[in-house]
Amino acid sequence: MYPQATEVMPKQCKQNNIGVYGLFVTGGSTMHVKKIYEKIKSGYPNLLEYLRLVHAPRECAMAFHQFLSVFQVQVLPQRCIDVVLGDVVGVPKRLIALDVLNLLHEEFDDTRLHFAKRYLQLMRRYTLYGYLRPTEVHVVITPYLALSKVFPGPDPRSNMKTKTMTLLELFLLAQLLDDPMSLSEQLHQACASYWQTNED
Repeated sequence: MYPQATEVMPKQCKQNNIGVYGLFVTGGSTMHVKKIYEKIKSGYPNLLEYLRLVHAPRECAMAFHQFLSVFQVQVLPQRCIDVVLGDVVGVPKRLIALDVLNLLHEEFDDTRLHFAKRYLQLMRRYTLYGYLRPTEVHVVITPYLALSKVFPGPDPRSNMKTKTMTLLELFLLAQLLDDPMSLSEQLHQACASYWQTNED
């Protein structure tokens, strides 16, 4: 996997840039998006310095998502995707999300785990702090923006409700990836609560 996609792009899109108007929605300069995309694809060694110099967060975000789509970069391992798309009728989306996050540590190696963490935590920050327009009521659009990136395939919109609701929980809980012990505890509590509810 390209190191620029795993490290530089999430870093450039977060922090002060996360509230930029139209981030991940409008691309700004089409030519600039193409230029950044080509630099990612070629493994340009000074990409972060270049992005800091030109300060183009919208173009950066669009080029990043374009890169994920074109190269079909797998954000989640197949086993995690199978959990979301499996027989989960009646299972709380929070429990599904916690299970998926826990599986990440088992399924992915260091590089892929690092990328998954960076991407999910970037989307968490955008969910909490990003805005489509400066004057409108905050609308959560991140699950729809990330849908085809996390669930690739010919029909990413199938089971859309389950996918988007689980994605939202994944994003909101993504900080737990930095604290495996807390993640394990919350998963255990969520499982116990679910089984207790079903027994009653």
